[in-house]
Amino acid sequence: MLKSFEAKNFRGFQDLTLRELDRVNLIAGRNNVGKTALLEALFIHSGSYHPELGLTVNAFRGIEEVRLELGKTAEFPWNSLFTGFDTTKSIELHGEDTTEGTRVIRINEMLPDQALVGTKKVKKTKGSRLNLEQVSARARILRLQYEDKSGSSSYDLVFDLDPSDPKRTPYITPTPPNPPFPAFFLASRIRIPFEIEAELFGRLEIQKGEQDILQFLQIIEPNLKSLRLIYSMGKPIFHGDMDSDRLLPLPMMGEGMVRLLSFILRIANAPDGVVLIDEIENGLHYSILPKLWSVIGKMAKKYNTQVFATTHSLECIKAAHQAFSNEDTYEFLVHRLQFSKNGDVHAVTYDREDLEAAFEIGIEVR
Repeated sequence: MLKSFEAKNFRGFQDLTLRELDRVNLIAGRNNVGKTALLEALFIHSGSYHPELGLTVNAFRGIEEVRLELGKTAEFPWNSLFTGFDTTKSIELHGEDTTEGTRVIRINEMLPDQALVGTKKVKKTKGSRLNLEQVSARARILRLQYEDKSGSSSYDLVFDLDPSDPKRTPYITPTPPNPPFPAFFLASRIRIPFEIEAELFGRLEIQKGEQDILQFLQIIEPNLKSLRLIYSMGKPIFHGDMDSDRLLPLPMMGEGMVRLLSFILRIANAPDGVVLIDEIENGLHYSILPKLWSVIGKMAKKYNTQVFATTHSLECIKAAHQAFSNEDTYEFLVHRLQFSKNGDVHAVTYDREDLEAAFEIGIEVR
């Protein structure tokens, strides 16, 4: 579990530091201050070895098409990751983990000649991708360097704009290993396909963990007797038994139940990992927010999952504070991002006592 995090030259952050993190962390702040960007930095850091996550986070914002035009000055799809679109500076993501120590990721854009400096020649094996010595001078490379207590490694995302093969697809070399722990990003703008939710539920059924999902959904909807996955019109759709004559599709119970199911499915599928939720209060009535946070807190503790979420809502912050105040341990922090006088973004962190004082005297924590 991360206990601190720092992002340098990433999106709008020249140097943002969160000096203290807890099991559940709520990120607040005005529009365009970088709340979603902080989740993206944490997601890339959680992926550890995979440079393509730099493009994945753009897709979370709805920027899914990658188009590179030959013969024209065009920005590469990763340029927006760098502060001020300045790719001459290195992105650095530092995380201090409670068990694994410091994990550092550095991301740089490189030309082929730069990327080959200090690298060993790798023979091309059957079925392998091209190595860096085989790319053209037009190639651009996004290099991710990963470092932890066991050593360091680097992985390259290569776009080759060789005119002789304009349709060449990007590739990663060498093939990165799986991340050291699971991580999920729930974007605010993208609806999750039912097939993905069904797969996550199936994983829990194999481990006989589906009762946990039902139990925590019942905190929000006590009349829910069971949860079943039924194929309808060729797609898997969750249905709930509300002790009536027929099962009811979960979407018919409201967007809040669908959103809550998405949250807890990912927390349960990320033991010892991370779940990141953008605009967590979307689609949820303020009256159920205390129960929502109670569910998230209990699930995160049960599965040893660290949760980061963003919000615009003071009601959401107060509900979370209320929920965690009723637990045996208060494992919750609010991090308010705000602009400094020089235009940089910094974080102000509120613990239990700080929040109580802020609410009492009316200090803005959103």
